[in-house]
Formats: sequence, C-alpha cells, structure tokens
Amino acid sequence: MDWRTVFQDFENLDHEQKLELFRAIRSALFPDTPQPLAALVGELREARFAQAITCPHCHSRSVKCNGKYRSRQRYLCRGFGKSFNYLTASPIAGTHYPELWQRYFECMVEGLSLPKIPKKLGIHVSTAFYWRHKILNAIRALGSDMLSGIVESDETFFLESMKGKKHIPHRQARRRGGKSQYKGISHEQICVLVALDCNGGIVSQVAGRGRPTAIDINNVLGQYISPTVTLCTDSVTSYKKFAQMKGLVHYRLNANKGIRTKKGIYHIQHVNAYHRRLKSWMERFNGVATRYLGNYLFWFRFLEMHKGMGKAQQRRILLIQACRKPIKTPVHVLKAALRPFPFSVSYPNIKRCYTWKTIERAGMNMLLLSSDEMLTSRTKIHKIY
Repeated sequence: MDWRTVFQDFENLDHEQKLELFRAIRSALFPDTPQPLAALVGELREARFAQAITCPHCHSRSVKCNGKYRSRQRYLCRGFGKSFNYLTASPIAGTHYPELWQRYFECMVEGLSLPKIPKKLGIHVSTAFYWRHKILNAIRALGSDMLSGIVESDETFFLESMKGKKHIPHRQARRRGGKSQYKGISHEQICVLVALDCNGGIVSQVAGRGRPTAIDINNVLGQYISPTVTLCTDSVTSYKKFAQMKGLVHYRLNANKGIRTKKGIYHIQHVNAYHRRLKSWMERFNGVATRYLGNYLFWFRFLEMHKGMGKAQQRRILLIQACRKPIKTPVHVLKAALRPFPFSVSYPNIKRCYTWKTIERAGMNMLLLSSDEMLTSRTKIHKIY
C-alpha cells in the first residue's frame, strides 16, 4: 500500500484523531522505553537520604542495616523498631505494578486527563485518581524555593467548584460549570496568587476567596521573599501594604492608566503570561474541584519549571522528587478526604482560608482540606461529632 493512499484520508480526521495518529506513529517509529526502577535505585536512594539515613516514621538517625528484600537494602530504626527502605512512605511504596508506575509518570508529564489514562494503561479510573494525588501530595510536600532579585506577583481567579460533591449546603449546584451568582470578584471566586523571579523560581498557591488582603499575600509569599527583593505588582492596595510590612522596594503598575512598565525592566508581563498558560492547561480537565486546586497548581508549576527538558528527563525528575520526602497518603486517607466534611459550615461573609492540616479522628489519620478549600475568619465552623 502506498503512503499517499493512506494520507488522502488524513484530512477527514478531526484534530484529536490527528493527534492520536501522530502519537501512534511516533511511538511506533521512535519507541521511548521507560527506564526501569531498578536502574534508578542509586538516584532514588541519594534523593531520599541526601542528608542522612533517617527513619521515615520518627525521623531518627539511629538506624542500622537490616538485610535485603528483593535486592533492596532495608534498615531498622533502633528507637521505633520498624524497618524501612528508600521507598517507604513514597507514592510507589508497596506497588505491584512498577512498570505501570513508570508509564503513569509519563502520563503526568503529558498532562493527560483521568478518562484517558485508564485507556492507555488498562487500570481503573479510581486507581488513576489515587495514584495522581499520591504523586501530587508528595510534590506539594516539597514546597517552593526562595525568590530573589526582581519578583513579579499578581493574582488570578478560578470559580469555586464542588465537583464530586453530592450535597452542596450553601448554594445551588451549577450544571456543567455555570457562572457565579454574584457579579465581579466575590467569595465564589478562588484567588490563586502567583509570583515569579528572574531566576525561574515560581510560587503558585491558593490565597483565599475574593480579593486578597495583605495578610493573605503574606501567608503565601512571606516565607519565600527576602528583604532584598524588588517587588513588581499591579495597583491593588493589598500589595502596597504587604511591601510595607516586609520592607520591600515596590513598583506598582497601572494598566488602566497605560503604565505597563517602569524603567524598562519592571513589569508583570511574565506572571500574566503564566496565568494564561495555567488557565489554558486547566481547560483539559473540564473543571477542577476547589479542594484539589492546590495540587494541580503544584503540578503545573513542576511542568513550567522543567519545560525546557525532554519528556524522558521530566519523567525521571518527577519520579525522584515524588520519592524524595516521606509522606504517607494511602488509599484509605484519600477516600476519607472524599467523604463529606465532618463540620457544618455557615457561609456568610466568606473571606479567607486556612492551611492544610492533618488531624486524628477516631484513631485514623484523615487528610482535611482547608487552606485551598476551607473557609476562615468570618466563617462559623461547628463540630458535629
């Protein structure tokens, strides 16, 4: 069969089918075999035990070697009495499908949505969901790096989403996204604060609901900004108060008055471009629940910080970073997070958000969604258990 005969039907395909055909041809001609986990043992061990060999359960350094299991060196904590290895309390700890995990990290780098992953890997959609948030929780636990030099900062907004909730106590359900019942920026708009520096550092976190206050900005950026930073923002007064609190050199830009740059180098064009790329990337998920928005922000942040690398290199770095810090997110914890929240909440004058916390309820650690999902300050919270 001549290739010209096949190509005649190419124009009859829609855009998505053309992309699928392109990926199929690329994978057939240039197969990218994932590097097996056994080949990354050295890098994973160095990433986990970069400072010292410590117990992931109690963080003690009083440990000793405790033999090998399946060619992996195990250690025994002298104080806690538990054994562990370099993968304990990582997203892939105890996995029965190491080859699927490698391909799953590839899906994460490509930014595939949940319905597409089961078709590619042959796993259940709930498994794909749990694996995704195990990885994102581990990446999120690493936090962000300090910003230096000229820092651009601005906020963007996402409409509150209760996706996956059967009962919404404070408003009517919006079908297929919908619109806010309030005009302008209201408490139904989730504020995402983004800050970039000239060295490629990125801070992208949920700041609260509605317009951010100086305290909200300080809660997000305060720990990542040094007094020597030059801050560039728009004309929102909250940034002015924040700059005064931290003693920063501050340049305010007002696009409404035609002031988009000062002295030729102070502007917020990079952070505004970041917002556009973030919103465009989010569209593939057809809406992200507010409770998981923080995880997706760290996911996109990782992709942006490593976008100059090849897919294979990005996959390797994502795997190593996800296993660097011990964090326990077993399936029963994620399932508990999906249950109705154990508080009754009244929603007048919603302003701010808490931070993520882990509490112990009925003897079981349960991940409570707060800073990026929960309400603060003027919100009244009543325990019901």
